[in-house]
Amino acid sequence: MFLLQSEAAGWVGPTAAISLVIIALAFLVIALAAGVTARQAVQEMQRLARVVDSLRTDLGPALTAIQAVSGEGQRLAQGVGAEAEALVSSSRRLREGVEHRLQNLEAIYDVLEVEVEETALEIAVTLRRVRAGAGWFGLLRRLLGSARRLRKRRR
Repeated sequence: MFLLQSEAAGWVGPTAAISLVIIALAFLVIALAAGVTARQAVQEMQRLARVVDSLRTDLGPALTAIQAVSGEGQRLAQGVGAEAEALVSSSRRLREGVEHRLQNLEAIYDVLEVEVEETALEIAVTLRRVRAGAGWFGLLRRLLGSARRLRKRRR
């Protein structure tokens, strides 16, 4: 039995050594792949940094222009707001003035209506008096006219 163990032990050493070499080579390949990947990642990061710097350079004036436009927009909005307030204020004053004048006009119409009614009544009374006076006057004239006719006939 001892003999079997020694024969078996002869191939185990070289197999273990070969296995260790293969494992070491595998770790070496893994390390090389990680190094290559890290190098590519660094290159990609550098390229991205250049793109970001380029964007900063390109976008800087654009952002400045946008800020200027935004400032102008705010100034314009404030001006429009002030004009709108002035327009509303003027409209309010105009409406109040028109309402006041309409009230005055209504009061004038009320007074005119009363005056026209009173004048119409006075004219009607005067016409009635004139008619009544004309009736008496006509009666007197007729009476006087018949008296003249009678005198003429008598002559």
